[in-house]
Amino acid sequence: MEENKNIRVMMAMDVYLPDVDGVIQCMHNYCMNLYDKCTLVATVPRHKKADDSKLPYKIVRCKSLYIPILRQYYCLPNADRKFKKLVKEAEFDIVHVHSPFNMAKFALKTAKKKGIPCVATFHSNFRPIFQKVFKIKWLAELFVKHLGRRYNKFDKIFVCSDKVAEQARSFGYKGDIIYLPYGTELSKASSDEIAANVAKANEVFNLKEDELVFLYVGRVMKLKRINFTLDALKIVKEKGVKFKFYVVGKGVDLESTQKYAKKLGFTDDEVIFTGFLEREKFPLINSRANLLLFPSLYDNFGLVKVEAAAYDTAGVFVKDSCAGCEIVDGENGFLCDDNVENYAETIMRAVADRDKLEQIGKNAGKTLYINWAQCTDKLMDAYKQIIEEYKQNKENNDK
Repeated sequence: MEENKNIRVMMAMDVYLPDVDGVIQCMHNYCMNLYDKCTLVATVPRHKKADDSKLPYKIVRCKSLYIPILRQYYCLPNADRKFKKLVKEAEFDIVHVHSPFNMAKFALKTAKKKGIPCVATFHSNFRPIFQKVFKIKWLAELFVKHLGRRYNKFDKIFVCSDKVAEQARSFGYKGDIIYLPYGTELSKASSDEIAANVAKANEVFNLKEDELVFLYVGRVMKLKRINFTLDALKIVKEKGVKFKFYVVGKGVDLESTQKYAKKLGFTDDEVIFTGFLEREKFPLINSRANLLLFPSLYDNFGLVKVEAAAYDTAGVFVKDSCAGCEIVDGENGFLCDDNVENYAETIMRAVADRDKLEQIGKNAGKTLYINWAQCTDKLMDAYKQIIEEYKQNKENNDK
């Protein structure tokens, strides 16, 4: 512990709490498990609703700009003299970045001036975002390659799977890669705890014991392909399967997704948009859900997969997707082809035998669950290795 305390870490990101998404959750949970193991400073944008007094780790915020289309505050570190002075005067051994835009440029420049390593976690596949924004494939690829050149300036990048490593290479990244898992802050529930959660969930969500419950958790945005799920569930409904589908989360496409569900003929009792759900209700809905539905091709991991596994709930994912990594079809989850018809067939296959589905859920709990404390231990080991390698390379170059 004391040895680790000597490591001084600057963790950085372009957007941050109280906004919430998978990447923000990742950095926040790293910080929650790092602050008492090393000297840590989180450098993030100012937010009108932020209350950092509730967090145990140190946060330094810079000037920011609110972007309505994203509904997030975006950092402007180079426009903040006070912030730059604070970072310049602080001593760090390593800088770790979680997004590749303004804060990444600032972090790379800071690390170079201080003569320390700068690393990044490759979180998101921005290719589909650029394709959506620019419409023209070759123009979108220019921006993809631009990000690849930025990632090449980092000493190393962290990825969570071989699929994400392939993706980073497709951006043009040529450097070293270190594999680190993502976890959950939720504890692994026992069978008794899950049973208690299920009983309470039935009361809280007004559910009958035998009702079939499907679940989506995350930002409500088109890239997450919730409409794709709704299309599949329309087929499932037409086949005579009764269910309730809970969409947990908010996002820029919430209203349009609600309209689409209505257009497909779903009632408010069949597709339930909960909006923001208090964290204490997550054990309830995850325990109660029979199946997590997560067909995203955008997500490089999908933290919800691990959260569901904490409560022995399996999910359906698209074959060869990053979100579906570590899933063995019919053993710890389900994999479908990337089309609505097969997605619907896979959902029906999964729920046809409830006893078998329950066992597959337990397998998910055994094989997919990992907590952030374990993940952070692996991160600390990586930090120590990178810092030592950097010092040795610097000494060799100085000779």
